[in-house]
Amino acid sequence: MVAGEQTQVTRVGELVYPQGMTPASPEELGKLLGDFLREKQFTARQAVVGLPARWLVFRTKEVPPADPETATGLLRLAAEGEFPSDIKDLVYDFAGEAGGSQTRTVLLVATPQKHVEAAVALCESARLEAVAVTSSAAALGEATDRLVSKDALVLAVGPSGAEMSAQSGNVASAIRHLRAPTPQPAFVSDLRRALLTLSNGRPGRELIVWDGAGLDSSYLGDNLGVAVRKGDLPLLGVSAPATSANGEGRKYAAAVALGLAGIGRGEQSVDFLHPRLAPPKPQRIPQWAILAITAAVVLIACCVWGYVHLHSLESEHDSLQATLDQEKTEITTASTFVAKVQFAQAWYAANPRYLACLRDLTTAMPEDNVTYATSVVLREVVHAPSGQAASNASVALKQLQGDTRALSAQLFGKTSDQERVQALQDRMQHVPTFSKVEVVNSNANTREHDVSFQITWIYTPPKPAQ
Repeated sequence: MVAGEQTQVTRVGELVYPQGMTPASPEELGKLLGDFLREKQFTARQAVVGLPARWLVFRTKEVPPADPETATGLLRLAAEGEFPSDIKDLVYDFAGEAGGSQTRTVLLVATPQKHVEAAVALCESARLEAVAVTSSAAALGEATDRLVSKDALVLAVGPSGAEMSAQSGNVASAIRHLRAPTPQPAFVSDLRRALLTLSNGRPGRELIVWDGAGLDSSYLGDNLGVAVRKGDLPLLGVSAPATSANGEGRKYAAAVALGLAGIGRGEQSVDFLHPRLAPPKPQRIPQWAILAITAAVVLIACCVWGYVHLHSLESEHDSLQATLDQEKTEITTASTFVAKVQFAQAWYAANPRYLACLRDLTTAMPEDNVTYATSVVLREVVHAPSGQAASNASVALKQLQGDTRALSAQLFGKTSDQERVQALQDRMQHVPTFSKVEVVNSNANTREHDVSFQITWIYTPPKPAQ
């Protein structure tokens, strides 16, 4: 069976119990079922198990208006008192909807726990996954009600017995187990009593018969006084050409209904594997305590991680500091050497900046026989990288790599008047290697009839040719 726009029954089969083997030995029966499925090329790996009505007990129960959670709790309490006390370890569920603004009637259903465990064990032994354990009569009745006839009476007949269900609002409202269909008069008499009980004062309800034992439908209709319709698999909304041609598909109707529920084409209202009336699992530790413990564990884990990480950082710092202390003498020696190299490089023959500065100054001096220099002071000007302090080592490294440096220069001299001082400044400003040429001091000597001046500037040597 596959789910799609048109559900198709691709393969059906019936496994007859070998002599001496019963459902009481589910493991052995499961192995036999697994071999049967593989032999008949069934590929499904999940199964919905339907229990016969004779393994179930039923009670109808009215639920007062309440929210679903409260209504389910009331049904859970009612189930424990409604069913016989001599049946131990019952699993409870119900067909219908609990809760709402109106009083509702639901069908309480129970079965011994051993039947649910046996169904699961059978599937596991056959290498199948049991996704639900429900009532075969309820599944077939609800599928028939949904697709064939509204609020119908549904009768499924097999050679060894029959099951009858009444529907109300697309769910089973009553289920009965009936005797075998032979002899037919006794079966019809048993069926008539069930009809009177399940009709519940609603005459004229249609009886849908899923016949797997060769019943005479006209005989049933004449003796029961109800409209009888024989069901066939296409009425369930499936395509089953291989099983419908000779009418054999009717006896597989319950299995098809269970399959429809398994692939999502219908919902089993009763599921003993996941019962809605199962008592809530006791929670020994309150929710707030679980949250508090979780938060405490997370906090402790964070503290431990932080301590370990801090200890690791301290160890790394101590290691680096020890390495630095060991190399302190070497660093001091290297700094002294760099400072000496820095001083000596200024006089390197390939980079005669001081001579070049004096040459440019000589070129700028006017030949007026009254302006002359008394002294010239040249100093290094070191420019550190932006945002950083230049250490002696880094400056010396730049020198060794050929990085040019400017010179800070001061000229002290004398001339005849202030106009010649200004003229000298103008000439020096036109020298390409001079910048920031400023007259710092200019004083007239009345006794000697001359002017003493001081001019400062920055000398930037040209870049060497590549």
